[in-house]
Amino acid sequence: MYVNTILDKYKTKFSSSYKLFQRFKEIFPKGVCHDVRKFDPFPFITEKADSIYLFDVDNNKLIDLWMGHYANIMGHNPKEITSKVNNIIGNGKHTGTTNIYQLKLAEKIKDAVPEIEKLRFCCSGTEATMYASRVARHYTGKEMIVKVEGGWHGGNTDLSFTVSPPFDNNGYKDNKSISIPFNEIDKTENILEKFAGEIAGIIIEPVLGSGGSVKSDEKFMLSLRKFCDRYGAVLIFDEIITGFRFRYGSFSPILGVKPDIITMGKIIGGGFHIGMYGGNKDIMNVIEKQNIIVGGGTYSANPVSMTAGLEMLQLLEKQHHKRLNETGESLITNINNYIDQLDINAMVTGYGSFFSLHFLNTDKKKIDPHKPSTFTTCIDKERNALFTILMLLEGIYSVHCSGALSFLHLEENIMNTILNSYKTVLKTMQGISIEK
Repeated sequence: MYVNTILDKYKTKFSSSYKLFQRFKEIFPKGVCHDVRKFDPFPFITEKADSIYLFDVDNNKLIDLWMGHYANIMGHNPKEITSKVNNIIGNGKHTGTTNIYQLKLAEKIKDAVPEIEKLRFCCSGTEATMYASRVARHYTGKEMIVKVEGGWHGGNTDLSFTVSPPFDNNGYKDNKSISIPFNEIDKTENILEKFAGEIAGIIIEPVLGSGGSVKSDEKFMLSLRKFCDRYGAVLIFDEIITGFRFRYGSFSPILGVKPDIITMGKIIGGGFHIGMYGGNKDIMNVIEKQNIIVGGGTYSANPVSMTAGLEMLQLLEKQHHKRLNETGESLITNINNYIDQLDINAMVTGYGSFFSLHFLNTDKKKIDPHKPSTFTTCIDKERNALFTILMLLEGIYSVHCSGALSFLHLEENIMNTILNSYKTVLKTMQGISIEK
């Protein structure tokens, strides 16, 4: 089978999306408002969503593994959240004032995440990481923020570098930021020691998101904790993805390492826009003691997001994260086993309900799946892109070969459909010719 044949099938199945997308391109740069939503030859256009499904303008029903940027862990449009939001809108959906709903959600988060002593809400994960970095700088009186290679912390100006390979010169940027390799203790310690007196904070995702869906090693994270304690730096966990995904609360108890500041978003908004940053009260109190701009945004702590977030956490209290994690791990194992059976140069990385498939252009035996630096520079982008299209032809939306399960995916027939689709597409990929 040739690529053109596949693309022709895709264009036929999503013909209305193709026609509409020409109009999108006339108005929006790249045709989208978020780069991750763009893929070749064109993205399908969604009309509605419900449960674990997306419905597009061609009346295609797709099983969604993207789930609103991984935010909708209880599915699209949970009736409990929709009902509460509809009720609250009549009381004022955006008051621009301090309101009772923000207190209720904040107290719920604090109960679930004891590492957070004080917090503030904002409107997005980008804002949360920006404000957390700003707080760390003011608290320490230092300028440099450390991030990891492949780490994505939103469109934060100081942190939007070394997101994609190649990673050059450890990402040293304007004397304000450097990057370190994920899960590589010796290399990281050598880099940190060079700048020890300048570092205000280290920001890191406990499970690396766009950088490969890789869980941080406990020893690696402990080494960062020890460095921060030794040199007075602030350790920041970016839990925009991981917060409430793998357990009810933060990821830090899984690692046995306590951060100074945690940022969250996505899940805690119940499907609405939200960001949160909080942690050690002495560090957070720098907001009171110094002239520091951490406004939070016009729509920060709006009643709708606060209400939806509170209902989401109340729903999650009743769920079994262990089952969700085990189901995801089983899917990862089964796909990797099938890859080995077919002898395809690819692998799946992930943790719990969160995973990514990588086609490789180097010998898989040279890869350490726990160290993203060994494989993120070796991704076969053409095959990855083709896999996304083939999955859509099977009725599965796996954004850029990545995905995350919600609690609504866990029915046996749904998981069997997902696994069988992976097997069908991988078998097709085995005999495919990239020549067009």
